Amino acid sequence: MRKKIDSIDTFFLLLRSGLYGSPIPENELPASIDWEAVCDLALKQTVMGFVIEAAQHLPEHLRPSAAILAKMKRYALSLIKTTFVLENAASRLVEFFNRYGVSGVVLKGIGVARYYRQPQMRSGGDIDFYVGKREYRKAIEACLKEGLIEKNPDVKENRKHFEFILDGVTIEVHRLAATLYFPWKNRRFQQWIISELEESPARRALPLGGQTVTLPPVDFDALYIFYHGWNHYVVGGVGLRQVCDWAMVISSCGDEIDTERLVANIRRFGLENGWKLFACIAVDRLGVPAEKMPLYDPKFSGKSEKILEEILRIGNFGYHSEEYKKMRGENFVGKRYAITKFKAITRSYAALFPVIPLEAMFRYFATLLQGPLNIHKRAKES
Repeated sequence: MRKKIDSIDTFFLLLRSGLYGSPIPENELPASIDWEAVCDLALKQTVMGFVIEAAQHLPEHLRPSAAILAKMKRYALSLIKTTFVLENAASRLVEFFNRYGVSGVVLKGIGVARYYRQPQMRSGGDIDFYVGKREYRKAIEACLKEGLIEKNPDVKENRKHFEFILDGVTIEVHRLAATLYFPWKNRRFQQWIISELEESPARRALPLGGQTVTLPPVDFDALYIFYHGWNHYVVGGVGLRQVCDWAMVISSCGDEIDTERLVANIRRFGLENGWKLFACIAVDRLGVPAEKMPLYDPKFSGKSEKILEEILRIGNFGYHSEEYKKMRGENFVGKRYAITKFKAITRSYAALFPVIPLEAMFRYFATLLQGPLNIHKRAKES
């Protein structure tokens, strides 16, 4: 007799099956599947594509109804279309900046999708293009000259990047790929980023639409993709898809990674606790082989499950949390919005404080102090 398991465990069975393209072992198959609950969770975590993949490997009696299958097919087609649009936009972006003598590296997104067995099943959104401080002013001037910024009155800039719309795709042009909240460790971190993204011969080339898109080295992605997910979790929310991105880097390219150097950098940048917490999710829930995961420590499994509960509760980038829903409300503007956001940030860091107290404190005050910048002012200052 098949065992009855809850929707969350069923969801992870399906997710692992979709990620690796392998059927669920017969002795682990559930007695039934609540497809409504599983699909709701998969959509909130933006991993629906992998659940769709998994459904193909199930025995007939466990497969979704015809109505749900039809929705899955439409969703899969939208993912394929989005991948096509993103890749075309990346090719056009590189061609555009090449004309102005601006070179850069595409972070995450279409590059990280290559770590997956079926890249087109990864949910994508925007394009992150790192140009560094040296090329940043030139990139802004190119966009101003072409009218890309004026055509988009909602253009935004923060301390890391400015953004605009190209062919319906949001482009973030980065002067900084990421920052650490420990000032003395951030200096080392920035030096590492520059050496990896601007100087490393291990950068990879991806041919797209007649252009060559530059991607980061695998060693860089192993640490950076982790930090991207961990940082979003700490700041206010992350989806399981971001953790899957990192898990796939380790799972598919673990043999290519310089593990000794990676571990040294994790410790040098003060990221060991966060790494070990996410490592337990990657190994225990996402199927990454323990022997491939640097610094995997089962002692962190209890705390990592609490983090996973939070990820599942608030969904992709915290969009499904009660705080975020309030901040999206029409009446939550001005002072009400600011108070709600302050409470959400405070609650998030209070929960994190017992795990990484010093970093939580630094991040808390840095997050409250950050504000928007003026794009035209930045163009003169860079």
